[in-house]
Amino acid sequence: MTFKEFLQDRWVFLLGQTIFLLFAGVLLRLLRVSGFALGFLAFLYLALMLVTLGVEFYRKKTFFDQMFQLLDQLEEKYYLSEIIESPNFVEGQKLTQLFRVVSKSMNDTIADYRRRNEDYSRYIETWVHEVKTPIASCKLIIENHSDPVTRSLEEEVDRIDQYVEQALYYTRSTVVEKDYVIRRCSLDQIVSQVIKNHAKTLISRQFSIERENLDQTVYTDVKWIDFILSQIVTNTVKYRTTEKPVLRFTAKADENQVTLRIEDNGCGISAHDLPRIFDKGFTGDNGRQVAKSTGMGLYLVKQLCDKMNIGIQAESLPGRGTTFLLTFPLSGFLLPE
Repeated sequence: MTFKEFLQDRWVFLLGQTIFLLFAGVLLRLLRVSGFALGFLAFLYLALMLVTLGVEFYRKKTFFDQMFQLLDQLEEKYYLSEIIESPNFVEGQKLTQLFRVVSKSMNDTIADYRRRNEDYSRYIETWVHEVKTPIASCKLIIENHSDPVTRSLEEEVDRIDQYVEQALYYTRSTVVEKDYVIRRCSLDQIVSQVIKNHAKTLISRQFSIERENLDQTVYTDVKWIDFILSQIVTNTVKYRTTEKPVLRFTAKADENQVTLRIEDNGCGISAHDLPRIFDKGFTGDNGRQVAKSTGMGLYLVKQLCDKMNIGIQAESLPGRGTTFLLTFPLSGFLLPE
């Protein structure tokens, strides 16, 4: 608040005081009060009014400056009413009371939405665990009765299993901090496990797997990084184009980070689609050609990477393939206490 703004807000008061001062001056002149006495009285009156306005301006400016300073410092702005002190002028007191009533109402609404979201998340997690039982039974039956029909059926069951896992991770992605634990892990073991999990699919699609310099240590959660790499591998399989598909894992260690490159020689991603591949529900030109695409896999990958402070970016040339780069910080602050 500037002094000019303060005076503009008090224009009615100032206009009234000016009219009163002029009227009093005319009246006193009619009563034959000397010019010196009249000027002295006017000076005292104006000085008193300026002091009064100055004190009022100082109190209001101090309050509003403090309020906006706190507002800039707060990440959750709605906590302002809980930490701001009530001022010593009536308008400010009424304003803080209003803030607190509105803030309480909003906090109650937020708490209700959080409770509903937590209830829904618990329901989805329970549903996922329940649905995995018949999926596991189907896989066991297929293994015990292997033939061309059941092998084809196995691929569909695996796809159902992937979508169920995706639903679970999507539900947990908003509160992933409560679910993951950062540990010292072997990058080679992580990649090996992902390849093992997708071995049947990669073998049936005749993929050539290349690994280089994976003997590195990273800090991450094994479960979540397994899901992240699995989504990338699934996309690689889905968008393969050549008769000799290649999937290459390469790691490079720097002073403060380890970068994992995941390269393929598939169809690639067009330049206008590349900046949006991590957007929720985005499928792009490639996705429109593949009916199985949902646009959720890479969105979840980006969300989980951001939560765990893992950098992720993609490079691609149409017709040449796609490269994903995952950057694992080596800073100790990621370790659990």
